[in-house]
Amino acid sequence: MNRDKFKQRLEQEILILDGGYGTEYFKMGYGNVPGEILNIKHPEVVEALQRNYVKSGADIILTNTFNANPAKLALLGYKDLFEKINLEAVKISKRAANGKVLVFGNISSTGKFPQPLGSQNFEDAVESFRKQAEILLEAGVDGFIVETFSDIKELKAVVWGIREVTEELPLIVQMTFESNARTITGTSARIFATVFDDLDVDVIGINCSTGPEEMLDVFREVAENTSKFLSVEPNAGNPYYDGNSLFYKTSPEEFAIHVEDFINLGANIIGGCCGTGPDHIKLVHRFAKKYKPKPRNKTVKQTLSSRTIIKDVTPFTIIGERINPASRKKFQQQIIDGDFSTVLQEAEAQKHEGATVLDINLGIEKMLDFSHFQDVIRKLDKQSSLPLSMDIQTNKYLEQCLREYPGRPLINSARITPKSLERKSKLLKKYGGMLILLAMGKQIPETVDERVQLILEGIKVLEENGISRDRVFADALVLSLGANNDPEITRRTIRQLSKLGIKTVIGLSNLSFGLPDRSYLNGAFIAQCVNSGLNAAIMNSGDNFVMDNLHGSLKLKGQELCPSSKLEIDDPILKLMFTGETQILKQEIEKMLSDHTPIEISQNILGKAMEKVGNLYAKGKIYLPQLLMVNDTTQPVFDYLNSLTSESKRYKAKVVIATVEGDIHDIGKKIVGTVLKSGGFEVIDIGTDISAKKIIEAVKEYNADILGLSAMMTTTIDRIEEIAGLIKKEGIKVILVAGGASMNENLAVKFGCNGYCPNAINVVEMCEKLLRK
Repeated sequence: MNRDKFKQRLEQEILILDGGYGTEYFKMGYGNVPGEILNIKHPEVVEALQRNYVKSGADIILTNTFNANPAKLALLGYKDLFEKINLEAVKISKRAANGKVLVFGNISSTGKFPQPLGSQNFEDAVESFRKQAEILLEAGVDGFIVETFSDIKELKAVVWGIREVTEELPLIVQMTFESNARTITGTSARIFATVFDDLDVDVIGINCSTGPEEMLDVFREVAENTSKFLSVEPNAGNPYYDGNSLFYKTSPEEFAIHVEDFINLGANIIGGCCGTGPDHIKLVHRFAKKYKPKPRNKTVKQTLSSRTIIKDVTPFTIIGERINPASRKKFQQQIIDGDFSTVLQEAEAQKHEGATVLDINLGIEKMLDFSHFQDVIRKLDKQSSLPLSMDIQTNKYLEQCLREYPGRPLINSARITPKSLERKSKLLKKYGGMLILLAMGKQIPETVDERVQLILEGIKVLEENGISRDRVFADALVLSLGANNDPEITRRTIRQLSKLGIKTVIGLSNLSFGLPDRSYLNGAFIAQCVNSGLNAAIMNSGDNFVMDNLHGSLKLKGQELCPSSKLEIDDPILKLMFTGETQILKQEIEKMLSDHTPIEISQNILGKAMEKVGNLYAKGKIYLPQLLMVNDTTQPVFDYLNSLTSESKRYKAKVVIATVEGDIHDIGKKIVGTVLKSGGFEVIDIGTDISAKKIIEAVKEYNADILGLSAMMTTTIDRIEEIAGLIKKEGIKVILVAGGASMNENLAVKFGCNGYCPNAINVVEMCEKLLRK
């Protein structure tokens, strides 16, 4: 369907999506194989369900291709059926639609996170999604929907994969959030909304994980931070499985009660996810069609973000300048050698000093290649750094960084020349973010009026290319006072641009280059510029005098900056663990060997620090990227200490973890394992799709104290009951803990488990409690 026509429909009426597929197949007795295989083995089952959704009032039905990308089908063991599964799915949907409703191609996750949080190569993920989109497009879908993504970088990959195939069809993009409005990888609903507000998608929304009541606040956060059309697909509450039948607690009537709430928040498309069926959709249609779409305020507050941190650009943006090897030969050589230890240290230091954005300049780019830029973005992502300003002059390297970056960046910068503006406009339209626009073309104008006029010309070109002026910082240009340049020209340019409603930025340190008493000059000048309307500065956030002048100047204007993203850490070893630098941490640990034995350091110093990391994660002070980074940083040091002694490290307990047979989902299990390691447990991960027999063998082989089982799919949760039965039958002394999207506490008790693990947050506390019992 033409995108413009689709948008016109969304302006005029609430559209209804269909409901769940996998849970409906389970109820119908077809839960023994992946639902996508039914396209080939039992197409009549798929068609009957979709016809029921059409009868129930769905305006859009989705192809039965949720898990049908090449990467996911390879994990499931059906790689050779990739094309046939997708082609047959569209044929079935078109027969069911019978020309009465739209058919959207459905695409979901590959099952692996892209690097740095997982093993998936980002470009491989893009290619997997591109291949699926290509087949669905050729088969004749009317549009695309991507749903149930929990990694924002993978969600970007699927958008670019689809848009490489077509820019003509509408695209709905949905993430799944926990009830705290964050994904399991730490991305907030607000970050998701602001990042995808820039991208070439038509509708953004949320689906899965929670029921309609719990989803309302998360949906509100999305709605308040995007100008796009909105979609929502809640679950029918929480699942309950009695060993024979699968139930969801939210009835069609209870589900439909919340339809008006979502419409009042701005929903344009409403459907159902896990546990919802034709009866739910029928009532959603009945309630929703009473209303017209509610007009929303389409003005979005400008922000910059990383994967986990978001910063408003007002009232002032402090852009930390120190990730720049200019005049620092050792730093430049480190970067050339692929050593980013100083980059990570400077990133963490500037975060603590109060910077809101980090400017990234890797120096002499002719001496670098793609891997340098790819690695630095991934390492900063894993560190959960502040949002990035990308001061990268080689266009191909800049695009590489924008492609790898999971957040909303600032591009530094563009000259006002046709070539520069054309390049930057294309990058902004494709990858999103904001831009620093220099008040210069091939030369720097000498007068205030010339600089202002040039900025206005540049903004006009950007607006003609679809980039609004609120996404632009105008650089009024600070030149060296030591070279007899007049700073008053810069200050007056700021004042003029501010009166025109244009945000301004300066490179503050340029003023005092080559002069003594730099701090005093910079401090005095930033105070003058703030008084003239300055909105941002590239500056040294570690200069206390300059920072005090900035804060004081803002205070006099009645403005205050938000608190810094400082993580209060007193433990010096813990601080080193958060730098991500194993070698530096190891050097400090080696100094302790003169006063402590290796096992004392392992248990009482490094081990205790890791426990603190686990507590920070449990309290929401850090997120998955930092947890993984600390674990990767610290494990080699543990291994080194163990090599120095014959005495084994003393763990709290030995834990075997596995995903049960028939289920290849790995992400949640790995997160739980990482948290347990940080809490002082020895973890043996034996993988996914593991039979009951092999799981029992592993428990015996490793003499496990705890067995952790994951079952994400409703079709596999009875495997946990099978394993619990074998443990009891053989009299094995092991604590059994179960988790996964399809599990719940009642089911765990029914199956004979000792504990239920809904997520990784409190898993250490739960295991410690079970051990005490």
